[in-house]
Amino acid sequence: MTREEMLDFVQQVLGAVSVGHSVAELDEERVALVRFGHNAVTQNVDTFRRELRLWVGDGSRKAEYRTHRIDAGAIPEIVRTAEQKLRMSPPDPEYVPPADEGQIYPIIDAWDEETGRVEPGPRMDAATAAVAASEAAGAEVAGTSGMESSRIALATSTGNLCFHEATGGGFQITVQAGGGSSYRSVSSNAWRDIPVRGTIDEVIAEAKAARDPSSSEPGSIDVVLEPQAVADLVPYLLMSLDARATDEGITVFGGMEGRRVASGKFTLESDLHGEVPGRPFDGDGLATEDQVWIDSGILRTMMCDRFWAEKSGRPAVVNPGCFGVRGAHGTASELAAQSGRCLRIRRLWYIRYVDQKTLILTGMTRDGVFLCENGSSRPVKDFRWNWRPLDLLSRIEALGTPERKGFMVAPPMLLRGVPV
Repeated sequence: MTREEMLDFVQQVLGAVSVGHSVAELDEERVALVRFGHNAVTQNVDTFRRELRLWVGDGSRKAEYRTHRIDAGAIPEIVRTAEQKLRMSPPDPEYVPPADEGQIYPIIDAWDEETGRVEPGPRMDAATAAVAASEAAGAEVAGTSGMESSRIALATSTGNLCFHEATGGGFQITVQAGGGSSYRSVSSNAWRDIPVRGTIDEVIAEAKAARDPSSSEPGSIDVVLEPQAVADLVPYLLMSLDARATDEGITVFGGMEGRRVASGKFTLESDLHGEVPGRPFDGDGLATEDQVWIDSGILRTMMCDRFWAEKSGRPAVVNPGCFGVRGAHGTASELAAQSGRCLRIRRLWYIRYVDQKTLILTGMTRDGVFLCENGSSRPVKDFRWNWRPLDLLSRIEALGTPERKGFMVAPPMLLRGVPV
């Protein structure tokens, strides 16, 4: 459907609703993915989904109905079903109406026409190139190459009307070579910006360099986290940046607003027009904004839904769908050179909470750990860690050049005196 057709349809749906409050959201999503493993292409999928979400409310009760029937003749039945669900619904003590009228939505350029066509050739070429290069190197590869596109049209009974479209491409690769392994995840809104060949060559070389790891001694040591490792940790910080959970005593940030929680070198922000484009509105039609969550180590802002905002007197703050850790310049190798002795960690995984309230995590390193001493490095074995992210972020000595990792941008970090 075109932009105009999608916007017209959600307005038609709202026009048929008889209760006071309603939101109609029409989503289109196409996801195409090639999987490869054991040096062979194993799967090629291409799926398309179109769905209408309609929620209706009478001021005290709310009901939601979803359907894949997207035709004008189905609108009376769709609305009738939603309103019937509403009549059977109990009162909602946290009821809020749709976003107030007059929302001003940022215009976010997240669409690439070539990527939006989701043609199979480029992603299949990436997969076969990874397989061929790994075979030639005597290594084994697994991963995915994919493209996706999405369009959203949304209308509210309070008079808001909005539309957003976005594309994305991603290439993930893991290479194992003689007991060594390496991993990389590269993504962009435009497939042509993904350095497929360079990524393959780098990961194969890194996997070879990680062979025959030795043991490392426990104790305190400087640590360099590569961008992927930083991106593996930050989501657990984001999950704690919730105003309601914090006010209810569930997160580590209770009573910490306006206070220092990390090094002055650490800034966590959301730039809707940055390398990872954000979403211009939420599911109730509330506009999103750029945010600074932690500013030079000081906690400034937390996400807050409209119910809790009204109850607590806070401003409502929407999850913008994009996050970034501000960096500087330099690679992980250059940061490691600033330390006389450090561990360089490529990736973290199998992360679990030890204590959610105090934000203590446990997990494992993966796909490459190197002990760097006096300009040289050697691979060491993966290890289990128990860390508090806020403690790590208080030990930042230096930051490197940020890289996009999924929904965030993260730089490499040099951390001083980390217990391992």
